[in-house]
Amino acid sequence: MCDRDEDGKRIAYTIEILAAREGFHCDARIIQEEAEACDDFCCIILMGEDRERVFRHAETLWNRNQSLLIIYAACSAEDIFPALGMPFFHIVRMFDLERDLEAAVRKLGRVRLPAPDRVKFTRNGQVMLIPVREILYVESEHHDIRIHLGAEVLAIKENLSLCEEILKGRGFVRIYTSFLVNMYHIRCLEKNNVLLDNGECLYVSRRRYPEVKIKFENYIRRLDFI
Repeated sequence: MCDRDEDGKRIAYTIEILAAREGFHCDARIIQEEAEACDDFCCIILMGEDRERVFRHAETLWNRNQSLLIIYAACSAEDIFPALGMPFFHIVRMFDLERDLEAAVRKLGRVRLPAPDRVKFTRNGQVMLIPVREILYVESEHHDIRIHLGAEVLAIKENLSLCEEILKGRGFVRIYTSFLVNMYHIRCLEKNNVLLDNGECLYVSRRRYPEVKIKFENYIRRLDFI
């Protein structure tokens, strides 16, 4: 993310060359507007002549997603020391860009990047990215679809079948025509209901119970609590 297009092109070109040399896959994109979404990136490079503005944006990105790896490209030597207290994964110098980016790319190659843990839903015409583990369950009532996130409930555009497809392979199970539940939050499974870790109790249909039981038992065996 750069405020000058020529700097962005220089950084993107350099890191693509270095990534290819190191055998590290890289799909570089240049962004000039802070408002543009960065949620699909695993790593972002910030560069700008207004240091304080760049630092503020870094903190905003970090607070939104602490798994995002942020690299700071310092315009001058005076920018480096203030950057040391910021949440940067790495700091590179524009006046020695290739050598510093080479070290950053090698560092990236040693990092095991986390798998995406957020899913996209549409609300009021806008796309939202919701962390999967925050979802307790998805509910359908009279064609209205709601995502339950603990104390917060969000109405979304997608139907329940589409929600089930979006969340496929992420630990969700349909326990009833109206409920798609995140098994991560199931505290107890009984023949007629499931008890969630927030204290809510949801009905399990008799027809679906055998499948729910098998899926929940398999999920527990593979569950990673870290």
